[in-house]
Amino acid sequence: MKVVVYGAGNQDLYVRRLNLPERFGGEPPYGGARMAIEFAQAGYETWLAEPNESIMDKEHWDAVKDAGVKITNDDVEAAKHADVAILFTPFGKTTPRIVKNILPHLPQNAVIATTCTISPLVLHTILDVELRRKEKIKLREDLGFSTMHPAGVPGTPQQKHYVISTATTDGRKLASDEQIDMLVELAKAVGKKPYLIPADISPIIADMGVLVTAVTLAGILDYYNVARKVIGAPEKMIEWQVLMSLQVMASLVETSGIAGLLKALNPEIVKELAGIVVDSA
Repeated sequence: MKVVVYGAGNQDLYVRRLNLPERFGGEPPYGGARMAIEFAQAGYETWLAEPNESIMDKEHWDAVKDAGVKITNDDVEAAKHADVAILFTPFGKTTPRIVKNILPHLPQNAVIATTCTISPLVLHTILDVELRRKEKIKLREDLGFSTMHPAGVPGTPQQKHYVISTATTDGRKLASDEQIDMLVELAKAVGKKPYLIPADISPIIADMGVLVTAVTLAGILDYYNVARKVIGAPEKMIEWQVLMSLQVMASLVETSGIAGLLKALNPEIVKELAGIVVDSA
């Protein structure tokens, strides 16, 4: 198996601004560069594609080279060696642009694995629609789309897992079983625990947004306990009220941002009324 990691990671952010060596341990380079180092040390032919040489100091580049990682600033050249292409790339339009550029050059049955910046389902949909509309061709059916989400910063002791996306909750397969198995093998080879999560669910679990997911889930379960077991409300009514709360909050964030959400909800009132419901139960 040949592995390509796209993106070394912003070492200035990790080392100087977040001060990861002192706060969390490990040693630089962190991020995509560390992923590449670990894959190479596990015995895989590994490439690191990074066009911005200044993103890391010379000592960090030397650490990558010393691990046996091949380095290139040419995304297309790297793609030719990618049985697994891992995208440790920026948010926004950068990731779809990179993938569209390398698609024709990926080997047969390669698997494209995103990290935190885009959902594999969203990436697959964007590429499929754009190729059909602009180039009148289909997205290659042999290519798989999944995640190799580190669920932490690679290089820190806290990064012990990889979240790997499987079929969506409605059964849509973006990658074959064999392609998923490659990612599982890769995670285990570097001593990480693989978590297999549906592709449409993994983005809200693997990234920092899991804090929102965790609190939301706790709130739903608390409400269910009060409404069902204490008040005896019907299941459908409970589900409808949960949906209404989630939909309204999501719409407010989408249209007005966090500031608009706070202005509309008035946290003081929410706290007061939620306390009344809890006390009543």
